[in-house]
Amino acid sequence: MLDRVKESLFEIIGDAVEEARVLDLFAGVGTLGIEALSRGAESADFVECHAPTARYIETNLKRAHLEDRAKVHVARLPGGLKRVKGEYDLIFVDPPFRIEKRLLEEIFRRIEQKRMLASEGYLVYRGYPGNEFEPTGSGWELVERRDYGDSAVSVYRLKECE
Repeated sequence: MLDRVKESLFEIIGDAVEEARVLDLFAGVGTLGIEALSRGAESADFVECHAPTARYIETNLKRAHLEDRAKVHVARLPGGLKRVKGEYDLIFVDPPFRIEKRLLEEIFRRIEQKRMLASEGYLVYRGYPGNEFEPTGSGWELVERRDYGDSAVSVYRLKECE
């Protein structure tokens, strides 16, 4: 993720990162979750399907002395959501460019149904032009969206139960 996109993303969520429980989906090398930890997040769970890349996350966490506040899960999504438990204050969803929309819909649906996002939490989704995605279902509320050339960052909250 480009540094300017990452900086903007953390500007949008502001102080919400402090003492947050973070879930980094499609973690890649762990950039977002590690940045959140370095900005004061309490803990982070990383879900990455590629085992060598997941090991790289672990290496980066050790280098940054953050391994005691993080757990790396090697799993495909959406099934990998079964490996993480509890409620998160921040969830990052940064999928590969050519992900199927039905998989994204299933991920958002499971997060909503399992109430994985805290009531005041944010889900941050990075999409790409030509492969836009808006979650279906009435539970999601768009807080903010910003476009950056080859990326679009959308920040969502779960609507309050009525």
